[in-house]
Amino acid sequence: MKNLIGFGIAFLMVSVNLTAQCTDINTKEIANYLNEKVKPRLDIKLDRTDGFVAINGNRQNLDLQDIKISPIKREWTYFFQDVRRADSNFWYDSKKNSFILDVKFENNGIEIKGRCEGCITNRMKDSRAPDIEWRAPQILRFTLKPITYQRSVSFEVTEVEMIGKLEGGGLAKVIKNLTANVGGMVSKDLKRVFASDVTKRLLNDAMRPLLKSKNTVSANSVSLASTSLRVCK
Repeated sequence: MKNLIGFGIAFLMVSVNLTAQCTDINTKEIANYLNEKVKPRLDIKLDRTDGFVAINGNRQNLDLQDIKISPIKREWTYFFQDVRRADSNFWYDSKKNSFILDVKFENNGIEIKGRCEGCITNRMKDSRAPDIEWRAPQILRFTLKPITYQRSVSFEVTEVEMIGKLEGGGLAKVIKNLTANVGGMVSKDLKRVFASDVTKRLLNDAMRPLLKSKNTVSANSVSLASTSLRVCK
């Protein structure tokens, strides 16, 4: 009886493996597709009130939070101010076994605005908390892990790295670790925002034409190793 049960389980496992249909897509082909089809229609704006990410005309607002810090008596508020994408590039990182999206932003002077909301006059509110500039190369590096999403393929943002030195004037030069603390909190909030369903949904939609060209319109599992992404129905 035990032998029969064991044979039955083994038969079922073999049957599942036989019926599973998997497609391997080369990582270079995926990176080329993303750069040729997605990059030209990718737009990102980092802004307190009008931040968004858009792919192929589908725009989603970004819920960027104000950064609150109290280096001296009063609390200061920091937020992005009209930071626009200038260029971007997708590539595969074999060491991380993940896809990477580098987004370069325009240099508009003050990228992270400081406000002393508790100060008495409007002039003091604007000038007391030092602004912070994001020096070149001004790149946000997104680490993208392939995942299944809505029975298809998307990417999850597992890491966001700010590349380029943050530099503040005035009191920022005197107060120890001010820019480092603000930068750390900004990076943490960017990870929260871009790891949300907003990004997964947009990237899921962007990947569908490539999957369709491979006759892979649905996916139950994905795995990334060495030189290919394996998509199984």
